[in-house]
Amino acid sequence: MTRKHYLSLLAVFLLLNITGIFAQKSSDSITDELKAKIISNASHFTFGFYIDAYVNLELDHHADTSNIEPFSANCPMRNQFRLNVASVEVNYNAEKVRGKIQLQYGDAPNLLTAPEKQWIKTLRQASFGFRISKDFWTDIGYMFTPVGCESSWPVSNMISTVSYCGYFEPGTVLGIKFTYKFSDKFNGGFMAGNPYSLAYQQTNHLAGIFFLNYLPLKNLTISYNNLFGNQALRNAKIKNNLLYNDILITYDPNKNLTLMGQFDFAFQTNSGISPDTNKIASMSSGFLQGRYRFLNHFSVSLRYEYYYDPNGFLSGTYTYDGKTTGLTINGISVSLEYKPVKIAYLRLEYKYLHANDGNKVFYSNTSDLSNAVIFTTGVRF
Repeated sequence: MTRKHYLSLLAVFLLLNITGIFAQKSSDSITDELKAKIISNASHFTFGFYIDAYVNLELDHHADTSNIEPFSANCPMRNQFRLNVASVEVNYNAEKVRGKIQLQYGDAPNLLTAPEKQWIKTLRQASFGFRISKDFWTDIGYMFTPVGCESSWPVSNMISTVSYCGYFEPGTVLGIKFTYKFSDKFNGGFMAGNPYSLAYQQTNHLAGIFFLNYLPLKNLTISYNNLFGNQALRNAKIKNNLLYNDILITYDPNKNLTLMGQFDFAFQTNSGISPDTNKIASMSSGFLQGRYRFLNHFSVSLRYEYYYDPNGFLSGTYTYDGKTTGLTINGISVSLEYKPVKIAYLRLEYKYLHANDGNKVFYSNTSDLSNAVIFTTGVRF
């Protein structure tokens, strides 16, 4: 075969392939339908970022051997400019499936994590869920309990720092959650799982959580939440059965005013102070707070809080002048907030706390009084 014949055959081959390319079925390439499906799925994702910094300035100049504020859920380090949180959030919400993951770094994630379990501090939430029926959902993973309304992320609170009531509430659970909307005014559900044991490594017992929300008015919400189960150590022979109850009321009289009240009470078996350690111990705590918005970008918030744990089964015990008691705290916080834009805020807070005599919980157990000014600023988008 001559060179001329080879060239002729090559020309025919190329022509046939080019014709085939242009005659290709739409199913052989990325179709408009497939592109639309990809874009539709992507539209269900939302991404978020949150960065929050603070400085916690003590007004009582004690000879303290530690610069860490006790029982803090955020803003724990005194007299330093610090990073509360730097985080990334990914959420997926579709008609029948949803999921979320939150990763975080900073001072706040370290607070509730034992040193030997520091890896868990970077994971705030991780869960996925699916719709069983129109108003019935189930979620599985590492999730917050519905108990309480305060967050270790200052941006989610009226006042940046968390009350003692919020600090001792049940936190995150690794388990399953069922949520059902009974009507426009009622919704609730049930959770079961291991309460934060990945971090504390205290118990491998399952806990149950029940929650119910009632909306008698559009601007009024009444919630009841609880947690119950054995909270004893893994190999303990004696059971510590806990029933933790939480009642929360939120009311918005108008667009500029928000009022909130919370009352917690708990009981735990075999948790009394010596010599009668077999008795049932009790605890109560709560707060009243309000926020008033003015001048478009400004708001002021006020909170009164108390915490009463006479047997110390949650807060621990303190011995003073020969008497052993649990922790009792009263406190007031005032906060001024400026929001230059919707996604950012600056807050200046004054916080006063007073523990009962003998509860020298502050400044390395040298004082029962604490005065501080806390400045926080954050951006979340």
